[in-house]
Amino acid sequence: MLVVLALAAYATSIPPPALAAAAVVLGALLFAGSLTEGGREGWAGLPLGAACAALAWYASARFFARARARLGSEGGFISAYGDLIALSIALVSIAVPPLAFGALGAFVLLLLRGRAAEERKYEGLRILR
Repeated sequence: MLVVLALAAYATSIPPPALAAAAVVLGALLFAGSLTEGGREGWAGLPLGAACAALAWYASARFFARARARLGSEGGFISAYGDLIALSIALVSIAVPPLAFGALGAFVLLLLRGRAAEERKYEGLRILR
């Protein structure tokens, strides 16, 4: 399902907010489905899955936006790298479910470190007169 969504995004140029909404909905449904499969109430997975998917989307979007800004015109494949990373995280999370919590922690760390880097004052070259 995620691969189809990624391929559809490339083929039709779906705007990022629409992709984010689709990712949040899919994250909520997948989390609820995994809870139901485990014998628990699935309704709790809807808000938790949506929150996890939104966090992952926001953290990775900010990270790749900073990378794209830094690389400029040389960052042509940066979106493809992001999709490959997302696909590999999804596959590993399906194969070994506890590793999904590690990915969630990595997204939180990515978000916090990105904010700290943006707040840091640039101390590059200065022209003294």
